[in-house]
Amino acid sequence: ENLRAIVGQDAVLSEPSELIVYECDGLPQHKYPPRAVVFPSSTEQTAAVMRALADAGVPFTPRGAGTGLSGGALALNRGVVIELARMRKILSIDEENRTAVVQTGVVNAHVSKAVAHLGLHYVPDPSSQGTCTIGGNIAENAGGIHCLKYGTTTDHVIGARVVLAGGEIVDLGSSERGTTGYDLLGVFVGSEGTFGIATEATLRLVPVPPAVRTLLAEFPEVNDASHAVSAIIAAGVMPAALEMMDGEIIRAVEASVFAAGLSLDIGAALLVELDGIEAGIDDEAERVKSICLEYRARSCRLARGEAERKKLWAARKGAFGAVGRIAPDSMIQDAVVPRSRLPEVLAEAYRISAKYQLRLANVFHAGDGNLHPLICFDSRSSDDVRRVKEAGRELMETCVSAGGTITGEHGVGLDKRDFLPLIFSDDDMDTMLRVRAAFDPTRLCNPGKIIPLLRGCGEARVLSEPRADRGPQAGSPLGVVDATGSPPGPSTSLQQRGAASLKNWEVDTPERRSHSALEGGKAAGPSRGYFDPDDAAKQLSAIVGVAHVTESPSLPAPVSTCNPVHPSSVVATPGSIEEAGELMKLASSEGWSLVPSGASTWLNAGNPIERVNVVISTARLNKFLDHEPADLVASAQSGVTLKTFNQTLAAGGQWLPLDPPDDGRATIGGVVATGLGGAQKCGYGLPRNFVIGMRVVLPDGKIVKAGGRVVKNVAGYDLCKLFTGSYGTLGLIIELTFKLRPRPAKEVTVLATGSLEAALKAAQSVHETRLFPVAIELVSSALAHRIGVEIAAGDVLL
Repeated sequence: ENLRAIVGQDAVLSEPSELIVYECDGLPQHKYPPRAVVFPSSTEQTAAVMRALADAGVPFTPRGAGTGLSGGALALNRGVVIELARMRKILSIDEENRTAVVQTGVVNAHVSKAVAHLGLHYVPDPSSQGTCTIGGNIAENAGGIHCLKYGTTTDHVIGARVVLAGGEIVDLGSSERGTTGYDLLGVFVGSEGTFGIATEATLRLVPVPPAVRTLLAEFPEVNDASHAVSAIIAAGVMPAALEMMDGEIIRAVEASVFAAGLSLDIGAALLVELDGIEAGIDDEAERVKSICLEYRARSCRLARGEAERKKLWAARKGAFGAVGRIAPDSMIQDAVVPRSRLPEVLAEAYRISAKYQLRLANVFHAGDGNLHPLICFDSRSSDDVRRVKEAGRELMETCVSAGGTITGEHGVGLDKRDFLPLIFSDDDMDTMLRVRAAFDPTRLCNPGKIIPLLRGCGEARVLSEPRADRGPQAGSPLGVVDATGSPPGPSTSLQQRGAASLKNWEVDTPERRSHSALEGGKAAGPSRGYFDPDDAAKQLSAIVGVAHVTESPSLPAPVSTCNPVHPSSVVATPGSIEEAGELMKLASSEGWSLVPSGASTWLNAGNPIERVNVVISTARLNKFLDHEPADLVASAQSGVTLKTFNQTLAAGGQWLPLDPPDDGRATIGGVVATGLGGAQKCGYGLPRNFVIGMRVVLPDGKIVKAGGRVVKNVAGYDLCKLFTGSYGTLGLIIELTFKLRPRPAKEVTVLATGSLEAALKAAQSVHETRLFPVAIELVSSALAHRIGVEIAAGDVLL
C-alpha cells in the first residue's frame, strides 16, 4: 500500500497470478517470483519507490522488457521488481549535435525510427531490438550485429540520470562530452542494475551510411567459414557486421517464418555487411568475396536489393526463436573468444555436445568472436537438465582457456555468477565489490547477481571496514585521497554513501580534477609528516636496485604548463610488475605520498600537488607483449610510448588511432591515465573506446586485472573505464590491451582558409555531410605559421 500511494493503485502488482510473468526473463531456466512489481512513470517516482524500499530494507531489481538472457532481472529473496516499461518517452532530439534524450523504458528500435527522417540512427542493435529497452541495454552493455565496427552500448550512451539505492538522483556523464572526474557512467553501463537504476539516457546518434553492401557466403563446413572470418579481419577489412549461422540453425530458420532462401545442404553461412561512402565500397566487397572463395565458400554474392538484405538480417535475428522447431527448450550460451581461435573452439563445442549427447546449434557474431551456442534439450527431463549444465560449464571453460571470456553481451546475472572465478582472481572480485559498495552500501540493488555468493560475503566485509571519512585505512586497495588532504568535489550523493571508497576519490568538477598523489594506507599520525629521502632511497633500492632510484630528480619538461610541478624527493623505476607491487606496498606501509609517472609530461595537470615523496616511473616497463592481426588486439606494458606502439603495429597494417597532445614521448599508460584524445577523436574516439583490458597495481600493492583480451566482454564491472582518465589517482596502470583498427589505405588532409565565420560555416557543412571525416580542426594564423602554412593575417585555417 505504501508503494501504491507513490505510483497509484493500478501501478503495483502483487497477486500471485499477476506475478507469474515476472518470475523469469528471456532465460526460463531460472524462476524466482517477486514480492511485487511496481511501475513508476518518472524519475521522481522511481526515487520515491527506492527510498521506501530502502527504508523497509527490501531488495529490488530493475526490469525493462524482460528479454535478458542471464537471469539478471529476477528478484531474489522475495524482492520487488521495479518495471520501467511506462517510462517510454523520447524527451528530446538534437539534430545538430546528434543526440537524443530518452526515458529508459523506450524500446531500442523506436529510437532509430524516431530519427530516421533526419538521416540518423541509434547503432546498438541486439536481436531483440524490437522489444528490448534502452535501460536494459545500459544494464547489460548490449551489443548487436553492428557493434563490430561501431561499438557497444557504452560507446553510444553519453549521459544518464541515475537513481541510487537510497533514492538519490545523480547525473552521470561520459568524458566524450568533456565531463571531468572519474568515468562513473562508463563503470555504470553494464553493471546489471546492481549500482542503481538509470531512468533517462542521452544517446549518441550516427548518420545512416549512404552506401551499404551485404554479402551472403555459403560454406560446406563451419571450419572453412571460421577461417574466412579471421582472414577478412587480418586483411584490413572492417565490416559493419560479420555474422555466422551453422547448418542446424539454417535449417531451423528456413522452416520458420524467417525463411530467407538459404541453402539447406550447407555447413555454414556468413553474412557480411560493409558500409560507408560509395567510393571504394565495391572494391572492398570484391576483397571479401575473394577471401571467402579462397576459403572454399561454395558461393558468395551480394544481396539482391534492399528487400533481400532486410530478409537476410531478419533471418539472422529470428534464429533464436526458430530454434524452438528443433527442441522444446534451449540453453543460450554467450561467450567470446579471440577470432584467431574460432576454428578450434567451434570444433571443441561440437565435440562437447556429442560427449553429452546434446544437439547444438550455432549462430553468432563471428566478427568479434562472440559465440552463441544453443544447447537443445527437454527441461522435463532431469537427466537432460543435468547434462546441459555440465556441457555449459565445459563450454565456458573451453572459451576461457582459449583466451576468451564468459559473456560478451548477455551479462553475468544469476546464470553465470559462479563462472566469474574462471577469469577473475579473489583480489579482482574484491576490487569490484568495493566499487559496488561505493554505489550501493545497502546491498539492496539487484543482490545476488554478477559476483558469486561465496564472494558476496566480501561485500559485507567491505561495508564493515572503517569508514572512508576516518582517513585512508591500511589494506584498503582503493583508499586514495588528494595529497592536500582536502575533501573531493561536491558529488556528495555518491560520497555520502560512503562505506567503501568513492568518498576518498575526486569526483566530478573541473576545479577538483587534479593529478592527485596516492597517499599511503596508514591513518594520519605524527610519523606521516616526516620523510627521509636517504632512508626512503635505501628501502626503494632494496626492491629495484640502486641504479634505479634517483633522489631530487629533474623531471622532463611537461606538455602542459598549467601548474608548476612540485619537485619530488625520490624516483623509483621498477623493472617488473612484481617490483611495482612491492614499491606501492612499501609506500602504503610507510605513509608516503606517491605519484605514478610515464614520461612525466602531464604531472602538473590539475591542482598543484603539495607533497610528493616518491614518483614511480614506468620507464623500464616498456615491453611490447603481443599482437595478433586476426584479432585486432595488441598488448604492451604501460611504459611503451604511443609512437613505438604504433610503429610496431604498422607491419600488420593496424594501429591504435589515438592522437593526444604529444611530442613523441607520451606513453600508452600516460595516454590512458589522462584519457586524453586529439583531433581524430571526431572519427575514432577516445582512449576509453579502445582499452579492453589492463593490469593495475593498487595503492596497497595488490595487482588486479580489469577486462580481458577480447573485443567484447561484459563479465564483471568495467573497471577499465574507471581507471581510464583517473590521472593515476586510483593505482598504477602497468599493462594495457587495446582493440585496434586497420590502417587506412590512404589518408588525405584538405586545407581551406578564410574568415572565422566562413570557416565555422564550412566546418558545420562538412560535419553535416555523410563523408565521415576523422578530424575537423580550426587553427589560428599564428599557429598555422608555426606548422608551416602561411595564411593571411586575421584568417583561420580549416
